Amino acid sequence: MTAPIWLNLTLIAFTAAVFGATPALARPTLPFGVRIPARRIGDPAVARTRRRYRRGIVTTAVLAGLAVVLSPAVFAWTPRIDVVLTTLVVVCALLGSLAHHSIVTAKRDGDWYAGTKQAVAADTSLRTDPVRPQWILIAPATALAVITTVVGMLAGMDAYATVFAQFLIVALVALLALAIPRARPEIDAGQPAGSAARYREYLHGVLSLLLVSAGCANATLLVVSLQVWTLVETTVPITVVGYSPLVVAFAAWTVFSYRAGDAGHRLAPASEGAETRYEQRDDDRYWRVAGMVYLNRNDPALLVHRRVGTYWTLNLGHPVSWVILTAVAVVAVLAGFGVLTLPSKGA
Repeated sequence: MTAPIWLNLTLIAFTAAVFGATPALARPTLPFGVRIPARRIGDPAVARTRRRYRRGIVTTAVLAGLAVVLSPAVFAWTPRIDVVLTTLVVVCALLGSLAHHSIVTAKRDGDWYAGTKQAVAADTSLRTDPVRPQWILIAPATALAVITTVVGMLAGMDAYATVFAQFLIVALVALLALAIPRARPEIDAGQPAGSAARYREYLHGVLSLLLVSAGCANATLLVVSLQVWTLVETTVPITVVGYSPLVVAFAAWTVFSYRAGDAGHRLAPASEGAETRYEQRDDDRYWRVAGMVYLNRNDPALLVHRRVGTYWTLNLGHPVSWVILTAVAVVAVLAGFGVLTLPSKGA
């Protein structure tokens, strides 16, 4: 069954909006994943690159929309929306890479860090008095997993893939809630006190949303379980109600990301001028793939906040990160060859 055109256009617009909004949410000193001095935030090269990137995103989205709308009428052929969206994502990613290269070139040619004093700031209170998760917020997710299990057992069901997913979500979210506060904090050497306070507030918001989102996901899986077990009918109203917790969670993350910005830099007004005479150390040499991949063998941190996107990534210079990636790869290979049987719907 072919999806309606309005739905396809909505997916295209949403994808383009995500790529278009990402640079706006990034820290001002990290345009397109490139570290620049605070005094260069308003540089014409940065503004020009932003404009070109936005025009490219809009143009690509319009072309994708025209392909979806006009192809059936002009060529009697309906393009697959997954192919259109994949192409859109690839082109938008390439535009981001080109923007990254433009900033790098302008920074190098203009020698933007000439005459600056670089430093790295730390906040020891994040270690002595760390941000602690509010574990009570994961109680609904755990309770929903237990409820789903009990319902399945009482109904004599033997398909527990969704139940497995519920407990897996609880375990993974709990691990993330423990690991994220231990990640390397994002403290600006130019404004150490203000950025430390913002980052602490940011962590509180992320951890709370993470734990609540686990409950939303498990609420949806409860409804899905009842549908798989045919204990409730698979109707549109029930499906809408079932997926509404995920919609609420997504909306909450969207609002928080817009309000907080990358690493919480938008949570409170910046102070007048810099608190110190220093600029954040230029650490571009440790970041690859347009600010997406971090590799620093001298950094003891396992998790670091990504330059692009509001979440964390592994430090590939840390030995433990390769243990994690190897374990994931082994599971994927074993599952692919059928050696390891993963739970599936109806099994």
